[in-house]
Amino acid sequence: MTTIYCDEAGNTGANLLDPEQPFFVLASNDFSYEEANSLLEHVSMAQGAEPKFSTLRRRPEGIARVIRLLADPRLNRERVRISVFHKHYMVVSKMVDLVAENLVHHIGGDLYERGANIAMSNLLYYCMPVFCGEAVTSKFLQTFVDLIRHGPTDHKEAFYTAGADMLRTCTSEGFKEDLMYFTEPRLFDIWYHDFNWSALDPAIPALFQLIVDWGNRKGDRFHVLHDHSKPILASQDTFDSMMAGPGEGSQVIGTDRRKITFPLRALTLAQGNSMQHPQLQLADICAGAINHFYKCHVTDQTDDLTKAVEGLGCLDWGDNFLLPQPHVTPEALGTAETDGSNSVDAMVAYLAEKRGR
Repeated sequence: MTTIYCDEAGNTGANLLDPEQPFFVLASNDFSYEEANSLLEHVSMAQGAEPKFSTLRRRPEGIARVIRLLADPRLNRERVRISVFHKHYMVVSKMVDLVAENLVHHIGGDLYERGANIAMSNLLYYCMPVFCGEAVTSKFLQTFVDLIRHGPTDHKEAFYTAGADMLRTCTSEGFKEDLMYFTEPRLFDIWYHDFNWSALDPAIPALFQLIVDWGNRKGDRFHVLHDHSKPILASQDTFDSMMAGPGEGSQVIGTDRRKITFPLRALTLAQGNSMQHPQLQLADICAGAINHFYKCHVTDQTDDLTKAVEGLGCLDWGDNFLLPQPHVTPEALGTAETDGSNSVDAMVAYLAEKRGR
């Protein structure tokens, strides 16, 4: 039976807004042991050392080896899949999901309908630093991260103090109304639900996204082996609960381009040692190369590796990346369709039923 192998790049743990690591990338592949070893011949290290992107990127000959690997036609979108998260934007989108969506749901609305949550995330991401200033916005987002990761006892006051600073420095009266969901302390008890620290960890939604992706591509069920990861280990029970049981079918949930097949088609999720699995070594190099491309892209830098990543079609290894876009209309976002169901409600209903069996 097929196994999907996953490894990540750009995980900064609690320091989610680290300016030196703005992206999180998860790469995966379905190569056999023999195929992976053959591919790794492009990047073989002296004395049989494990080839890692962090080591290869330090020297020009290492970069040349990585490019030779990426140029191998066996590395293609059918065998390699990636998930890319812009972490700064992810914090904004999570703020929308955890705060605004809960408040809208409280009054009977659906912020996910026609992609309104994505539109709000894009609006906030691009407008907050313009209308409120970059430093004030960065402080506001960091206090939100602290609040969700550590709880309100020591961090609620700092969050709303930063929100007041956003309103004080905001140069647009209209935009102040858009900030109301996040800056009004009287709304706190409506939206805050004692969130788990993992609510802001990109490793978890990135893996969920890739398991959905592979489930759509594979005719049969499959196993998932992830390189050692504390967030994934901590979320093991949650992932297990979202996997279809033996003989259990899945259905399409969600709307527009955000439709997914659920429950997940993976049979198991386990963690492995890259020294024992060359497929994990491949995933490490692919994740590192993609992460390097995006880090250079946001700073308008280019080098031989970034040119190779783009020119060799490596960005086609994935379809749904969490990246900011200057779009706010359903048509531009690809979310104009209204058929289907609310995927969050469908997953909650499934998990509740599964617990009751």
